[in-house]
Amino acid sequence: MGDRQTDGIRTVCRFMNLSIAPTFLCAVILTAVASSPPLGADDNAAAKVESDEVRKITAVALNYCRASLHRIRQTPEKHIFHEEQLRILNNLDLNRIEDPEVITLYKSILDEISQVQISERERVVIDEQFRRNTHRQLSTSFFVVGAQVVTGQLGGAIQSGANSWWDFRNQQVRRDSDSWKVEKSEFTGLMTRSSAFLDSFWRLSRKNDIPDRWLIRDVDLDQMTRALAERDATQRLRMLSRMERFMECYPPYWYYVARTQQQLGLIPEATKTYERLSDIGSGHFRQDDMLASSMANLALLQEEQGLPEAADTAMRVMDYSIRNWESNLICAWVLGRHQRFDDAEELILCNLDEDQEAGQSRIALASLYYHSENKSRLAELLSDEQVVRGVPIPGLLLCARMLGADAVPPQTQQYLASTLSASIRRTSQGAAVTLSVAAAWKLRDARPEVTAGQSTLRTVRYRPGPGGLQADFLTEHAGTEDGSNESEDIRVTLNYPGTPAIHIRLEAPKVQPDDRGFLATNRPFSSSNISPRLSLFPKDDVRYHISEIELDGVRLSFRDNVIIDARGDGTDKELSAEDAATRS
Repeated sequence: MGDRQTDGIRTVCRFMNLSIAPTFLCAVILTAVASSPPLGADDNAAAKVESDEVRKITAVALNYCRASLHRIRQTPEKHIFHEEQLRILNNLDLNRIEDPEVITLYKSILDEISQVQISERERVVIDEQFRRNTHRQLSTSFFVVGAQVVTGQLGGAIQSGANSWWDFRNQQVRRDSDSWKVEKSEFTGLMTRSSAFLDSFWRLSRKNDIPDRWLIRDVDLDQMTRALAERDATQRLRMLSRMERFMECYPPYWYYVARTQQQLGLIPEATKTYERLSDIGSGHFRQDDMLASSMANLALLQEEQGLPEAADTAMRVMDYSIRNWESNLICAWVLGRHQRFDDAEELILCNLDEDQEAGQSRIALASLYYHSENKSRLAELLSDEQVVRGVPIPGLLLCARMLGADAVPPQTQQYLASTLSASIRRTSQGAAVTLSVAAAWKLRDARPEVTAGQSTLRTVRYRPGPGGLQADFLTEHAGTEDGSNESEDIRVTLNYPGTPAIHIRLEAPKVQPDDRGFLATNRPFSSSNISPRLSLFPKDDVRYHISEIELDGVRLSFRDNVIIDARGDGTDKELSAEDAATRS
């Protein structure tokens, strides 16, 4: 015990009219004080933790500003100004910065950037360029209408995960036009302000007692840019790892490390890095695309490892941003696997309401309604022609099986009727059949079986066709001269992995005689105007159309007049496209 503490206790004893000599009471007081911890130790520890947290928040904000200004100074083009202002500078949550001097200087930079004249037309072009850069086909393995995919079957989709704007930020986009350059007068004012910010950078850090290792420098940013340009992921991770000492308070660094680990299949390591990023990166932006993407990837990795918290992690994406379409869809997939269908639906609808990758989002929504067995919403969805045209046809047929033939919306039936047709002709080797198939059938994923009458045909080739593929099939043996091997229908069976066989019957159009008993036609007489079975002449191609589709006991008939009319319109367009292709 110190001399000051002893003297203080003696003073208390005198005040209480006790003897200076050791008494029992003094002994008790001395013992209690000696054995107790120093007053306010817990408070001091808590205050230190709080102080460190405040300093880290300030360091992160300063690092974001420095990185943004560094990119603007290196590439003074309007699309860079627009991106940095929208995604970083005008998106920072200033309420977390307690130093008024930092905020004042920061706002002055924003004022200068706002002086750069970007017309509405240029903004539209910039936004459209961003959409094109960030568009990619998210693995359809996530959203299939059929058997639920287990994570082990996703393959590279787990390692690819969800991208964000930060994955494209370091890509160099070259503009040929000088119109994208910022005017010298506008750029000079910004550089003056940014130079003042950079000059104050270290003074502000010392004022806030921020350690040097928490702050990034331009050389660190250049080094990270070189590392991210490395295509070899293993080498990229090594290069990033060497930079860790000065990147502790720069969240994008941890994002890039986690994305690289994920790409390499280092699942546990990437999981820990995403968790660390969440701790240090949360709360700095009002709309944080990077953290939203991180939560989507973290949820995906947790689902891969069978961790029960995957669904809760997926829900956190809405705490950060709902404008990242990939994150929304991946989190919806995770939530759907945990039977949280309403939450999954909300994330998908965010994409559709904001027109973010509507095509892929419609497929996701149809898949969700199918797996949740929400028949009423599924039928409503399949009444929208845009939705119907976006869903792969094998998935549409599975939806039809769930709804039942009578409940399939007319829009879906009319679309299906127009997506496949066939032509049959005689060759020296026998009957030849050509299927004209819409791309939505995904014919290359199927194993087709085609029969014409009693003849089984073999696949010869696939070739591009109007709106999809054309597949040629040929019999093994030549038929008879009188056409007795020919039938009034063609039967096609498509076998897709994990889906019941799809049986399709195609028929030639029936030609009805007029009042005089003649066949109604505006064409010169040819065998294509009469039933194939009656023809004794060499024939032109005869066009066949879908008459029915059967899947797992559910049969859709396309003999209704409305269906035939819709199908006829589609066929005319297809024939016109073929004629145009032939002429070219």
